[in-house]
Amino acid sequence: MIRREFLRWLATAPLAGVAARFEALTSTTGSPMPATSAGIRFRDVTAQAGLHFVHSGGPRNSLLPEDMGSGLAWGDYDNDGFPDLYVVNQPSRFGSGNKDGLGNHLFHNNGNGTFTDVTEHARLELHHFGMGAYWGDYDNDGLLDLFVTGVGGCYLYHNEGNGRFRDVTKQSGVFDPLWSTGAVWVDFDNDGWLDLYVLHYVDYPVDVSRLHFAQESQYGVVIPAALNPRSFRPQPNRLLRNNRDGTFTDVTHRAGVADPEGRSLTVTAADFNLDGWPELYVGNDLSMNRFFLNTKNSRFADRSTQTLTSENKGTMGLAVGDFDRDGDLDFFVSHWLSLGNSLYQNLFLESHQLGFADAAEFTNLAYISLPMVGWGCTFLDYDNDGLLDLVVVNGNTLEDTRNHKLLVPQKPFLFHYDGTQYENVLSSVASDIDRPLNARGLAAADFDNDGDIDLAISCNRGPLILLRADGAEGRNWIKVSLQGRKSNRQGIGSLVRVSAGGGTWVQSVGSQGSYLSQHATPLHFGLGSVTSVDRIEVVWPGGRRQTVDHPRIRQHLHLRED
Repeated sequence: MIRREFLRWLATAPLAGVAARFEALTSTTGSPMPATSAGIRFRDVTAQAGLHFVHSGGPRNSLLPEDMGSGLAWGDYDNDGFPDLYVVNQPSRFGSGNKDGLGNHLFHNNGNGTFTDVTEHARLELHHFGMGAYWGDYDNDGLLDLFVTGVGGCYLYHNEGNGRFRDVTKQSGVFDPLWSTGAVWVDFDNDGWLDLYVLHYVDYPVDVSRLHFAQESQYGVVIPAALNPRSFRPQPNRLLRNNRDGTFTDVTHRAGVADPEGRSLTVTAADFNLDGWPELYVGNDLSMNRFFLNTKNSRFADRSTQTLTSENKGTMGLAVGDFDRDGDLDFFVSHWLSLGNSLYQNLFLESHQLGFADAAEFTNLAYISLPMVGWGCTFLDYDNDGLLDLVVVNGNTLEDTRNHKLLVPQKPFLFHYDGTQYENVLSSVASDIDRPLNARGLAAADFDNDGDIDLAISCNRGPLILLRADGAEGRNWIKVSLQGRKSNRQGIGSLVRVSAGGGTWVQSVGSQGSYLSQHATPLHFGLGSVTSVDRIEVVWPGGRRQTVDHPRIRQHLHLRED
């Protein structure tokens, strides 16, 4: 059996089981309704929400950092129950040193469908060549702090609790001058305090006059060397251990997660083998992706080859979820042009060994994505039918042959899942964005707390987009938020299982991924036709378990450890 046939067998065998499980589930929970039959829509409410933001300023100069774009992050920084939105910017031409343009922005959620720009009051109008943003309560005081990445360095802001933030970058020990991209808050050693894993991309000179390389032709388009990541040396990543006193120590070498050959863009931390300890999966550009297995001794082991996840396709986005509802975590990967996106189906509970098979081809996610460059992405049950759908935003990095100052925009994907295959329903469900975009970041949150998941999209050199979901809130659902006591305050890394109607849903707190972006932390479970929940089980980091029996549905349930 050749390798391709073997992988095909690995992928189809679990999917056959999934189909059987889905048939059994629908006999007790009811068949999911078609996505377009109940008037479920995403509507562009950016203007009426008061979100006035346009990414970047000035003309495009065909430099790599400019085309990578920036992300955005949902986080309830003032604990009023409504997620707020932080948007990262690139205020001026790269290398110009000009800081006259708009910096990053913090928009406070007013709880009535509108937002207020509180950037200046919060002291968060950072003027830098920004990339990503990540909320995390690193000091366990119940307030979300903020980590921001960018070209030329990263920043850490401490939440002072009065609507203001304090720059603690230098004193905390997190600063480095490298081009930082993605990051993830993760308690890798399960000591109850959030650590920080920071990705770095390439060694790109700020002085662009030093850029003297040969051009390269890709897909019939000449790519200037200044736009080609292959022209630049990769930079190692960093794992920063929380010292529990407001400072961090670099433990990258000891932990074995530097990935020095990777041009890293995105990362997720999730418990893929269900042992209570988080793994790291790193998505790289023009270099092999890395799967780091947590060996529980403050170290990781590279299991990229053994898990069949060491692809080299140009990875931008990651999404984590149990799409096949077999009880373990799968993940989706968005890729560059002509490479096709991947859907890694976790075979752990099928084979009792940690390994994955790419199920994208068999679920209709591979070929449809070949002409696209995929960026931010998320699993979500947008219609609350009990099955995980998928959103991917796209945007080509090739220049328009008629105008080299422009990049080629592309339409997003909104995939509805029927338990067997994904179908792109963008035109019928989200017609307001059924148009080409230069999209980059994607972040999901129920910003209006009505019981369905909304979306924020950042566009490279374009306006911010807020999509409100309408129609699915009338179906059954439950949301879960955690507060750790022995574990980290946010419960990052916890697994939450909802059992109802003979079926089980599982999600992981803080593991979704996306591109340079962060989704809201509360977990949202669509329940389809299920009218009552039997049990919710929380597996806290390290394996401690806690259960709640018969919670009522259509509520946001807040669970405190012990």
